[in-house]
Amino acid sequence: MKANQTNKYLVTAVLLGIIVHGTSIFFTLERTYDALIHLFFANHYATSWFEPWNYSWYTGFTVMGYPPLVHQIIGALSLVGGLKFGMFTLAFVGIILFITGVYRFTLVLIPDKKVAGYAAILAVFSSSFVETLHIFGQLPSIIGISVLMHALPEIYLWLKTARKRHLFKALALLSVTVTSHHVTPIFGMVFFIFPLIGMVIMDAAREKVSTNREVTLMLFVKTLWSHLRRIIIFGGSALFLIVVCILPYWINSKKNPITQVPIPHGSRDNFLEVTSSGLAFFIIPWGILLLLLPYFYYRYYSKRLLFFGISFTLLSILGTGGTTPIPLKILGENAFNILTLDRFTLWASIMALPAFGEFCYRFVEGDYKEYLQAKWGSLLHRASGGFLAGVFIAIAIFTVTLGKFRPSQPATLNMLPIVNFLNQDNHDKWRYLPLGFGDQMAWLSALTPATTVDGDYHSARRLPELTSRAVERLENSKYRGIEGIGSLQQFLTVPEKYHLKYVFSNDKFYDPLLYFTGWHRLSVLENGIQVWEKGGIEPLPSFIPKEDVALFQKLMWGTIPFLTVIIALLLHLKSMWTRSFKKGRERAATYFNFIPSRHRIPGLLYRISLVWVLLMTGFFCLGMYLFYIKSEEQLSPKNAVMAYYDAMDFKEFERAHSYIDPQSGKSIAQFMLEISVSDGLLSSYAKLDRIDVELTAATDSTAHAVARMEWVTPLKIIETIDSLQLVKRKGDWFLRAESVDPDIPPDQLLTENTTAWYNHGKRKITSEQTYHEDILKQPVVEVLSARLVQRDSLFYIVGEIQNVDNIPADISVTGALYDAQNREQARYNAQDLVKHKLLPKETTPFRIDFIEIQKDSVLRDIENFEVQVKANVATTDLYQAVAPSALNQKDQQLTGFLFNPTTEAATIPQLLLAYYNENQQLVWVEATYVDESVRQQRKQPFDLSLYTGAWPQICASGLSTVSVNGLPNQSISDKIVPLRTDFGKAEELIEISGMPYRYLSITPNAYIGNPR
Repeated sequence: MKANQTNKYLVTAVLLGIIVHGTSIFFTLERTYDALIHLFFANHYATSWFEPWNYSWYTGFTVMGYPPLVHQIIGALSLVGGLKFGMFTLAFVGIILFITGVYRFTLVLIPDKKVAGYAAILAVFSSSFVETLHIFGQLPSIIGISVLMHALPEIYLWLKTARKRHLFKALALLSVTVTSHHVTPIFGMVFFIFPLIGMVIMDAAREKVSTNREVTLMLFVKTLWSHLRRIIIFGGSALFLIVVCILPYWINSKKNPITQVPIPHGSRDNFLEVTSSGLAFFIIPWGILLLLLPYFYYRYYSKRLLFFGISFTLLSILGTGGTTPIPLKILGENAFNILTLDRFTLWASIMALPAFGEFCYRFVEGDYKEYLQAKWGSLLHRASGGFLAGVFIAIAIFTVTLGKFRPSQPATLNMLPIVNFLNQDNHDKWRYLPLGFGDQMAWLSALTPATTVDGDYHSARRLPELTSRAVERLENSKYRGIEGIGSLQQFLTVPEKYHLKYVFSNDKFYDPLLYFTGWHRLSVLENGIQVWEKGGIEPLPSFIPKEDVALFQKLMWGTIPFLTVIIALLLHLKSMWTRSFKKGRERAATYFNFIPSRHRIPGLLYRISLVWVLLMTGFFCLGMYLFYIKSEEQLSPKNAVMAYYDAMDFKEFERAHSYIDPQSGKSIAQFMLEISVSDGLLSSYAKLDRIDVELTAATDSTAHAVARMEWVTPLKIIETIDSLQLVKRKGDWFLRAESVDPDIPPDQLLTENTTAWYNHGKRKITSEQTYHEDILKQPVVEVLSARLVQRDSLFYIVGEIQNVDNIPADISVTGALYDAQNREQARYNAQDLVKHKLLPKETTPFRIDFIEIQKDSVLRDIENFEVQVKANVATTDLYQAVAPSALNQKDQQLTGFLFNPTTEAATIPQLLLAYYNENQQLVWVEATYVDESVRQQRKQPFDLSLYTGAWPQICASGLSTVSVNGLPNQSISDKIVPLRTDFGKAEELIEISGMPYRYLSITPNAYIGNPR
C-alpha cells in the first residue's frame, strides 16, 4: 500500500497560522506602524496605475521610491472588495508564504521533512514574525523574505544539478522578491544566497569523499571551480533582474539621492541605555531563542553549515544596533543612519528556525530526549519541555497584545467627518495638515483627493524644511522636542507658501501654537477633531508642476511587477503538473544527501548550554530585580517622587493621589477639585521631558527631595524646581500635600456685556463660487512704524500696527530683506511675535525674525526691507480683557499681576514687550508666556526678566516700503488718519531706569483653551 506523502506537520502549521494570525490581524494590523502607509500607496495604484507622481504628500513626490508589487496587489484586490479587503487578503497570503517558506528553507539546511515540519509549526509562533506582522505591519518585508526562502531550494538545485528549470524558477521567485522589497534581495544575496552557495559547494565536495574529515580546503576550491560557471550564470542573472525589474527605482535613486538629516530610530539605540528599544528590537524578536544560542552556533558552525554560521553571526551582531560600535563600523555611517537595523534581527531569528526545529525534534522524540531523560529523569525533561513551550507561546501572545496594553497609535478615528469637510465648499482646493493622527494620516490621505504638506514615508520627502531636520512627521513633532516644534512652526508661520489653509487637530497640545501663530478655530467635527483655519490663503493653482519620467519607466513600473508573479506561478504550476504524472522513483530525484545530526550530544555543548541558560536566567533575574527596584513606586523617596510626576504627566490623577500622605487630610475629591481649577501652559500643555530627583535630607521615616524637571510645551521649554517633603507610612513613602492658593474672587455671579461678530459665509445655498456680495471688505489697518535692526549679525524687522477700522482684524505680517541691488535675500513672517487678532483701534508691536533663514548662511549687504500686512475680518478668538497691574521694576526684573475681569479663563497669557529708546522709537520686541492661567476675577503674579542682551542697531527705518492688503501704507495713513499725532503715546509707555532703553510697553494677549 502506498504511503501517505502528505506532511501532517506542514498542514498543521498552515492551519495553525491561519487560525492564530487570521483571527488576530483584524484587531492589530490597522493599528500597526506601516500597514496604513501601504494602503495609501495601494490606493495610488488603484486610481492611477501608470502615473508615478503623487500630489497627496510633501507637495508632491514619486512613488518610484518604493518597489510596487505589494501595493499593486492590494490596489488590484481593492477593485474587488476595497483597500482593506486587499490588505487583509495579502496578509493571509504572507502568513502562508512565510510558514511554507520556513519549511522549504529548513529542508535546504536540514533535509528531514519531520524537522522541517517542526520548524514550520515553530514559525507560526515566532515572536519576530509576530512583531513584524502585528506591531510593525511590514507586509513587503514579510512577502519579500518569504518568497526568498521559497527561492533558496531552487537555487540549491540549480547549482547542484544544473537543470535549467530550477534556474528559471529560482530567478522567477527572486524577481518577485525584488519587486516586493528591494532591501531583502540585496542583503539576501549576502546573508542567505552566498552562504547557500558555500553549502552547495560543501555538499558537492562531500559527495566525492567518504567522510566529512576528508573535505579539505583544496577539495573545496576544486569543487568551487567546477561549479563556477553555474554560480556566475545565476549571479549575473540575479544581478540583471535586481537592476531591471525595478530599473525606475534605481534611476530615481540616482536622480534624487537621500540627502536628508538621519531620523533617529530605536533599532540604532544602545539597548542597555534605552531599555524600551532593547525590548522592542532585541528581546521580543529573539524571545526564547536567546536560551538556545549555543546550540545554534554549534549547529551552524558545523562543516556543512559553516557559511550560514558566519552569516548568522553577522546578522546577530548587526541586530544589536548601537549597543556596540561594531554595526557602525561594518555598515559605515551613511548606511547605519539610513537603515533600520531591526531587519537584521528578523533575518537572524528566521535563520535560527531550522536549527530550532531540529532541536525541538531531537528534544521531543530524538537523541536529546534519551540523553536528557537519562540525566534529569523523565519528569524533569517533560517539565522543562512544557516550560519552554509555554514561554515560547507566551512571548508570542504578549507580542500580539502589546499594542493593546501599550498603544503606539492614537485611538482609531472616524475619518468620514473630515472627508466630508474636505469635500464640501471646495475645501480640497487648499492643503491641510493633520496633527496627532499617527499613521492614520495615511488612511485619511487614501480617502480624499485633498493634499497635505506632511506625509508618512520620510524617504520621499522633498521640502528642505523637512529634510533639514530629524523629524519624521509634522503630525507627531512634539515627540522630537524643540526640534520637532521648530519644524512645525515653519509651516504654521508661512502657510501661504504651501497653500496650507486647514489644520485638523487631534491633540490639544498643538492648539496654543496654532493660536499664537495666527490660526483661528473654525469648528469641531462630529469625531471630536478641532478644525483650525488660516485666512487669506490662496487656493492651489489649477496646474501644479510635477517631476515627469520617461514613458518606458512608467510602463516598466506598471507591468513588470505583476508579470513576475504571473511567470513565477506558471513555472511552479507547470512543475507541479509535470511531477504529478511521474513515477514515484522518478519524483524522488536527487535533492539533498544529508540527514540531520543524530549522534549523542557532546558533553562540552551540554555544559556550555547549561552555563548559558544559567547566565541568561541570572541576567533575567537581575534585570527583573533592577526593574523592581526602579519601578516599585513607593519603595524609596525617589521612586515615590518619580511615580507622582509620571502620573501627573499622563493625567492619571487617581494614581497621583495615591502617593499623597493619607494622613494629610486631602481626600481624592479635594485633590481632583484642586486639579480641575488649575490650568495654563504648564498644567495643560506640558509634557515631561526630563526629571532629576535629589534627596537633600533623609531619615528612616522622613525625607526632603528636590525635583528638577524640564517640560516640553508647544511654545517653549519650561524648567521647574519643586521642593518636596516625604514621609514613610507602613513601609511606603508618601508626599506631603501642598497648600493651595487661597485667592477668592469678589463675586459669586459675574455678568458681562460683550460685542460679538458672526460671518454667514454663503447666504445663498448654492454650489456656485461665492457671490461678490458675500465677500467681506478687508479691514483697514495701518503700520505706525517699521525699522530694520541688526543684533549679533542677525537681522530683524520691528514695528507697530494699528487696526483703524471699526471691525476686528486678523492680520498676517510678512517681511523681506533686500541687498544694495534690490534683490530679495530673505522672507519670513512674524510668527508669534505679534498679536494676530486686533479689535477696532487696537495696536500691536511686531518683530520678524530671519534666524531660520540665516542658520546656514550669514546675510550680507542688506540695505533695505519690506513689510507686507494682510488683514481679514476676524470673528473668533477675540478675547482681549486680561490687563497688567501693580508693575514694579527692580534692577533687571519686572513684577506685577495680570487681572482677569471677564467670564472667560485666560488659559495661556502672552505678554508682548516693546522696548523704546529715549526718542520713544520702537527698537526691540519680545514675547513671554505666563505659565499659569488667569481664572475669572482672579489675579496671577508674573515676574519678567527684562531684555539685557546686545542693544540692536537701527539699519533702516521708514514706511515707504510698507503695504497693507496690497496698497501703500502711506495712502491709508493719508486717507484714514490724515492728522495723526503722537499725543498721548507717552502715557502708554512705562519708564525704565538703568537700561540701554528708556521706555517699555506691555501688550497682553491670551489663548482661551475652552471658550464658553
